[in-house]
Amino acid sequence: MTSTEQGRRKYDELADRYEEVFPYVADVGKQLVAFAGPPPGSRVLDVGAGRGAVARAALALGCKVTATDASAGMVERLTADFPEISAYQRDAGSLDFPDGSFDLVTAGFVVQVLPDPDVALAEARRVLAPGGMIALSLEKQSVGRLLWLYQLASEFFGVPVPSEDDEQTGALTARKLDVLLADAGFTDLETSPVAMPVPMEDASALWNWLAPRGLGDAVGRLPADRRSAFESRFLAGAERMGAEGGIVLDFRATLHKGLR
Repeated sequence: MTSTEQGRRKYDELADRYEEVFPYVADVGKQLVAFAGPPPGSRVLDVGAGRGAVARAALALGCKVTATDASAGMVERLTADFPEISAYQRDAGSLDFPDGSFDLVTAGFVVQVLPDPDVALAEARRVLAPGGMIALSLEKQSVGRLLWLYQLASEFFGVPVPSEDDEQTGALTARKLDVLLADAGFTDLETSPVAMPVPMEDASALWNWLAPRGLGDAVGRLPADRRSAFESRFLAGAERMGAEGGIVLDFRATLHKGLR
């Protein structure tokens, strides 16, 4: 299996608000399809399609789009929103399509959440026609100017401060993904960087963005005095960040493509 039951439940819960929680996926989905450049009429399979950021961009180019996702909730919403897309609940490592069925296989921000990405890449290659293309986006973990927040979370919640050197953390990096693609038999590999800045108006906006993404629950479990201390220091850190160049969430990604 290349997805887990826990992962499926998580994305079922996010189905109604996925692109609100992750506001950059729609733009990067368009960029990924433009990077792949499928001609109209291409048979496109979007794996881990979610709410359809990549699939609908391919549809807009006149492609014939099939989509899969391990989450039943995501497939249900995708089918309702885009009836022109043939959507199925399937695991990335067991797509259940005949060999050579597609001209392009895409996966937006999928490979880094799979426990066995090599299995999914082999399956993607199997369903591609000879000369077909795979196109993937990979989110890069970036600390950047939010180091103060990671340090604050480490002090109050005991979570480790991420390293900017992803090679040392075990994260799936662009280099590692290219190795996996080559090992799966893909050739003519190309990679392109993407910046996905999400600006925040002020400290309150940053808090309101982070709170429903886990920070609110974590702070709520603190004793009252610790909660007050965290909130005060969060506010001070965010205001300092704003004064030193603005409050911006510095998301980054790489786009990858290769040929079967």
